[in-house]
Amino acid sequence: MPVCKRAYRLSSIYILLGFFYVPISYATTDWLFVKNMRWERAAINSSLSAELSFSLSPTAREALHSGIVLYWDISVSISNTHFLAFFNESIYSNSNRYSLRYNTLFNDFRVQNVNDASFRRFSSLSDAVNYLAVIRYGPIILPHNIEKACVVVDLNVLFDKESLPIPLRPIAYFDEGWNLSTNARLECE
Repeated sequence: MPVCKRAYRLSSIYILLGFFYVPISYATTDWLFVKNMRWERAAINSSLSAELSFSLSPTAREALHSGIVLYWDISVSISNTHFLAFFNESIYSNSNRYSLRYNTLFNDFRVQNVNDASFRRFSSLSDAVNYLAVIRYGPIILPHNIEKACVVVDLNVLFDKESLPIPLRPIAYFDEGWNLSTNARLECE
């Protein structure tokens, strides 16, 4: 009897300690981050170019080879700042949706711009990822009264976890390997 009570007491202590020791997962951007972002202003036309450090985690790569399509929403917004950046006036906003899929029949990868239905095929995953990693917007025509004002450029790359199949979504929200989103900001260019 005393052995049973002792085992019961130890197991209850381990359970209580288990509730207090909850591993907290912090999102890191090791899989995707902005390496270089450049805003070029000209008299009439401006352009934005960004280079991402983009790689797929092993779980995302395995899902891609299993036939799951991966989607990213890449958006750019340019705003004019007023009064200590409390009031921003949006000047330009653009958003594109890209998909990456593996075609088992042809053994190639397809990157598609969903907005205009254009696509490119690549023979390797690294070529497809390198194509996704280079972002260019231009020419962007700014209003004449904004040409010399202070503008803020925001770039958001958002991986769409909701487009994954339903059994994979909970795993994607808690697994660090599915954190394939990033954002960057250029202040007062």
